[in-house]
Amino acid sequence: MLNRRKFLKSIGLSTASFAAGKYTAAAMQAETARTKGPPNIILIVSDEHQAAACGCYGSTVRQTDGRSPTPAIDALAADGVRFDSMYCPAPLCAPCRASYMTGKYPHQTAAIYHKMQRREPGLTRFPGVAEGIPGMGEYFRKAGYRTAALGKMHVHGETLEGWDLGFDERDLRIYTSMPGKHYSDLKNGDVNRRYREMRPYLDQTYREIDPQRFSHAPKDLIVRQNGVNQHFLETLVEHEDEMLDHLVTDRSIDFIERNTSAGKPFFIHVGLEKPHRPWTIHQKFLDRFNPDDMPLPATIAEWTKKGQFPFSQAWCHSDLDGDKARRSTAAYYACASSVDDCVGRIMERCRELDILDNTIIVYTSDHGESLYEHGLIEKHNMLDPAAKVPFIIRAPWAIKAGEICNEPVNLIDMIPTFCDMTGISSPSSLEGVSLIPTISGKADPDRLVFSEFYQPGSVTRPEAFLPVRMGLNKKYKYVYTHAAADQLYLRDHDDEEHLRNRAFESEYEAITSKLRLCTLANWQLDEYPQLSASVSVSEDGVALEWEDAGAGASYDVYRAAVADPRKADRIATGLERRSYVDTEADPGKKFHYWVLGHHNLDQPFVDPRGNSRYGTQPILSSEYPFRLPISPRIEVTVENEVQKKFSYEPLLGLTFGQQGWIYIGNKPGVGSDEVSVTGPVTLLSSEAAESDYAFSAEIRTARAGYEAQHTLMLLFNYHTMNRHYQVGLQKDGTLGLWKRTSEWTQEELAVKQFSGVRPADWHKIEVRKKGSEITVLMDGEPALSYTDPEPLAPARFGFDAPLYLGSAQLRSVSLILNQ
Repeated sequence: MLNRRKFLKSIGLSTASFAAGKYTAAAMQAETARTKGPPNIILIVSDEHQAAACGCYGSTVRQTDGRSPTPAIDALAADGVRFDSMYCPAPLCAPCRASYMTGKYPHQTAAIYHKMQRREPGLTRFPGVAEGIPGMGEYFRKAGYRTAALGKMHVHGETLEGWDLGFDERDLRIYTSMPGKHYSDLKNGDVNRRYREMRPYLDQTYREIDPQRFSHAPKDLIVRQNGVNQHFLETLVEHEDEMLDHLVTDRSIDFIERNTSAGKPFFIHVGLEKPHRPWTIHQKFLDRFNPDDMPLPATIAEWTKKGQFPFSQAWCHSDLDGDKARRSTAAYYACASSVDDCVGRIMERCRELDILDNTIIVYTSDHGESLYEHGLIEKHNMLDPAAKVPFIIRAPWAIKAGEICNEPVNLIDMIPTFCDMTGISSPSSLEGVSLIPTISGKADPDRLVFSEFYQPGSVTRPEAFLPVRMGLNKKYKYVYTHAAADQLYLRDHDDEEHLRNRAFESEYEAITSKLRLCTLANWQLDEYPQLSASVSVSEDGVALEWEDAGAGASYDVYRAAVADPRKADRIATGLERRSYVDTEADPGKKFHYWVLGHHNLDQPFVDPRGNSRYGTQPILSSEYPFRLPISPRIEVTVENEVQKKFSYEPLLGLTFGQQGWIYIGNKPGVGSDEVSVTGPVTLLSSEAAESDYAFSAEIRTARAGYEAQHTLMLLFNYHTMNRHYQVGLQKDGTLGLWKRTSEWTQEELAVKQFSGVRPADWHKIEVRKKGSEITVLMDGEPALSYTDPEPLAPARFGFDAPLYLGSAQLRSVSLILNQ
């Protein structure tokens, strides 16, 4: 090994600059190459670990012996760099993991939902991460590393025989269907059912399950009644060595030992599942914490008096307080303590193997946990307890021990950072950036990091998959909620603690608008396309026109000399018309414009208890447009007679029948006169209809699945995967009309049996929807009719090929509006 002083001199650094943290990726790579070869990488990712619950992040909670709640994680931080402003790309497991596994924000992966079309991952490659996007392991496997991902992954698109995300070894999956490599393989699934508190245990009393272990449990307490472990009971899993994280740690250590012995560089993703609910763990971990000593947030009961926080999920509001909340909090810390033990075991074995000085070790979590702040539990919002995560990186040959970095960063930065530290090239298409310049004080001072969320169940619009996006820089946190009020918090104040929304204060109007622009500008959602716009240049100036963002909307216009919305200036504000002429644009120069819409907020929100956190302040739009209120970037050179149109281009789009479509799942095959589909795929009109219509198509199902409804269906008034009508011919020749109103609820509205009719033959099916009246025709003859007392409003239309459908075709698609 080179003398440290000589080595630093050889690469142009002084010992003083190294000590000051002025290191570079080139320096790391050079030293590693001259010493022990390529560094190993151990990435430990827990689930739902709130940053503030770690000792090194300031937790005041102590174990009964006086120690920090997380001594092993604290030791890792003392030897490495602690990031205090690391944010998750989504405060929800599946979309977050797909995002950091690919280095792209969720909308770019196309795997934006926790359940893609109501399904857990693992069953099929699609719907899932879009084709052509490499998984994290692929970069390192191609570079000669042995790769493994053990434990929780939960990425839509990963399959047993197909896409492996670049990992040579995979095992102990949970929430992902992977027979033979799943936690449920243990004891015929009984351990998994106990761990996740599934049936039959869910509806049994604790004393029924194990009279001895749960003799102190309330006599008639049923498992489902202990949702946040407010009774401070241990796990149903009988043995500690059967706990998922214990097994994952054992297997991870085995992988590390084998590859160290073989002299192979390795990359391992250690997928720990705690402290994700259920907050149950074995008694030895519970014994480390005294519930009576648990601090509770001052805001724990706030919502019961002030009103629900309207920018979160309704079910995340908890009524727990006092001793029950303390016991629940202690149980959470006990689960986190088990994770800390796993980190400690891995660190200790690496120390024994003498590989710590050549191994990059990262500890982080996929998202945080509200843990009763503002009376909330779980994640599902953009407040710091849920959206900010612990992130610690240790690489002693490259990073000064004990460093703290407070620059805004995101979990999507992991791939470029690991590539930078190992000398592996990474594509420019990655949206994350290497953290090495950030550590060395060379971060982009204007960087915005983002987080996205798309789930039903919100306080204000429980049925909508409400698009939410956070944009955060060093000074501000901005949150966009579709068709609702903006949120703006000053990061160096206690705004979030008091939920002081500066977006309601006139002095912050300009910064709120600018951050809204920057947060929406590069956001691509096929189900919420951007506003179409056009531009023309004449002697009068640059004339812009654009699509309606909703009734009563107003508009700002921004202009920049470069394609970066952060550099744009607002040149018009509060426009009520949908046009503007820029008379100040210099002839011959190129400019970039954005039109930014603001929904007409005309409704306050009152929660079910009759409370309104913001009083009479309107925070909702009575209209819910299926468009984002921003145009695509409009690029124009100021020359006479220039005319251009700018429309949203779907990430997963195609055209047939003179109609634009988007698809979720397997890509349809478009021929000259028909479209072929294989399940699963949902094919939707690219634009939502705003009035009643008649929709028809000729369809056939050449190879149906094994159930009656595993045939090609027409969809209409499609709001979300959980809210729409569908009509189709079943395997036995029965024509059916159904209405779906939730993930678990599909109502049969009307059926008619046709003798001798086969779905494998071509049939024209037409739907006419007018108000509450639905009429279905088959082959030109009236077949079904239904009057819906609670009709779904007009929305998208399209087709659905379910999971096991082998082959189907459609043609002659027609839409007639205003029927």
